[in-house]
Amino acid sequence: MKKVITVSLLATLALAANGFAADTVKQAAVVPVAAVIASAPAAVSSAPLIFQKPVALRGTVGDVQIQVNLRPKEEVDEGHEGEYFVFGNSNKILLAGEIEKDGVLFMEESVNGTDISGQWDGKLEGDILAGTWMSADGSITKPFSLKIIPQVQKSSPKQTSSKAVQKGVASKQ
Repeated sequence: MKKVITVSLLATLALAANGFAADTVKQAAVVPVAAVIASAPAAVSSAPLIFQKPVALRGTVGDVQIQVNLRPKEEVDEGHEGEYFVFGNSNKILLAGEIEKDGVLFMEESVNGTDISGQWDGKLEGDILAGTWMSADGSITKPFSLKIIPQVQKSSPKQTSSKAVQKGVASKQ
């Protein structure tokens, strides 16, 4: 299993080096958590429904505040990918791995896009993903706790102009 994840991580990192990951994050749809769950096709992957679409989580690793962005890989049966950043630091750390149907998470990270720099083992309980982060050599471990953040759906330009027209009509009356 670790071989598959390592190969998968390296493929993800190669794509990220070409700007794929950054472009994908910019293009990710922002929708409410309930809409993600309701609109997810049945049996798309073995992950819980919330992870069958892009999702953002915020919380801590040790005492450091972070945000994690995860999404299914293009071939959903190949697991998940994403990145995280530490608040106050613009560097993104790449993630790749698996989230099982029962909410168990196993991911590897790479700081430099080539080498594995850490491992995440955790479990989803409600809307909290918690577990242990460990450095690649196993010498450092830190607890992590991440809460799924509900995302606001963006209005389309048509919706925005309709609202402005309605507001203008209401103010003239």
